Amino acid sequence: MSDTHPGMDTAATVHAGVNLIGHLTADMGLGVAARNTLTTLLAHDCPVAAIDIDPGGGRHNADVTFSHLLTTPPAAPHPINLFHLNPGDFITLLDSRPRWLDMVQRVNAIVPFWELPLLPLVPDWAGVLGAMDLVLAPSRSILDAIKRSALAVHAVHYPQTVFLPAGMTDCRETFGLPRDAVLFFMNIDVSSDLARKNPAAALAAFRVAFPCNENVSLVVKLSHSRTRMPWADPTDLLAELAGMPNTIVIDRQLSYVETLSLSAACDVYVSLHRAEGLGLNLLEAMSLGKPVIATDWSGNMDFMSHDDACLVGHDLVPVRARHVAYRPEAIGPGQVWAEPRIAEAAAWMRRLTDDASLRRRIGSAARTAMDARRSDVLQGGVLADLSQAAAAFQPGHSAARRMRWQRLRTPTATRAWKLATRVARRLRRVIAGRPDGRG
Repeated sequence: MSDTHPGMDTAATVHAGVNLIGHLTADMGLGVAARNTLTTLLAHDCPVAAIDIDPGGGRHNADVTFSHLLTTPPAAPHPINLFHLNPGDFITLLDSRPRWLDMVQRVNAIVPFWELPLLPLVPDWAGVLGAMDLVLAPSRSILDAIKRSALAVHAVHYPQTVFLPAGMTDCRETFGLPRDAVLFFMNIDVSSDLARKNPAAALAAFRVAFPCNENVSLVVKLSHSRTRMPWADPTDLLAELAGMPNTIVIDRQLSYVETLSLSAACDVYVSLHRAEGLGLNLLEAMSLGKPVIATDWSGNMDFMSHDDACLVGHDLVPVRARHVAYRPEAIGPGQVWAEPRIAEAAAWMRRLTDDASLRRRIGSAARTAMDARRSDVLQGGVLADLSQAAAAFQPGHSAARRMRWQRLRTPTATRAWKLATRVARRLRRVIAGRPDGRG
């Protein structure tokens, strides 16, 4: 990291530009979120240097919407670094020591996504977020997790929206869907963890709602189903779907426009998730004017209410998952997520099938709410937050800032020991009846 850059004129920092660093071409929710932030910055004529980070897994270069804006070779000339990366990917980037990355003479902000009530211990989320000048929490549930787990972090709420791309269609024939049936839709990224996405609950609710062969279908779109990750094996899910009548499985990669077109072609979106950092698929479906049946817990409650969505009650249960991100030693003790109530979801499926006017009314309310949300986001709140962080920047404190980033580069064994100490500390708090991690 260089120390040679001059101090910044903080009064005009945001107008001077932002280095947006993230999975800008990736086929994943983090990529969509990064592209949406880029759209917002461009709408305010903010100069942007866009730096694309490969997330691995073959997801790179899947969306080239903003490929013309990518700096080649990477360059980060602007006063603000805005990372659309989770701490694990950020640490990997930091350890690679790219020549273009200056963390000392820049304002550093990050947009992290997480699903559980407490921040994970591995990787070192609290350490990364605490080293930032600003954390932009994309949902209030993420903001609450930060406040519970890392009280000293400077974090603000950064509401998310979606910008629907051109070229969408709601033509059912494109996907071989029945023309007259009521279609329920699920979009499942297998690599995100099937336990968390919980498609089995939606299948159970569908069976309860429609015990007989009726003019309804459940459309299940799978992505990244052949990753061969131990937590991403869809074999049991596919076997269950094969044994259910009135289910349609689309098991192939689609472009973003194609995926939204598929959602537009269906009548109702279903997400009986156990936890969502945001719930991008739900936000997209509501923006398309679709009623959404969803668990009433976690990030999706940022933008859903009983006025514009079909919310399903839940019970909190301990986290049990195969995904490496949710293993006990990574998330620490005391973590819970939601178990949705199948009977409530089935009742919503039945009501929406029997009442087309109800589908239209809830879908219209959803679209109206999402249009208003998009308008609010476009007012540029993120720019105001970045401006305030820039105004507080003190370029003369470069030595302290350099030490802050060097601490994140400590040897693996030392880092592991520190994390083990934090796990033990959290466990003691849980035993003492303070599962939120407060001292």
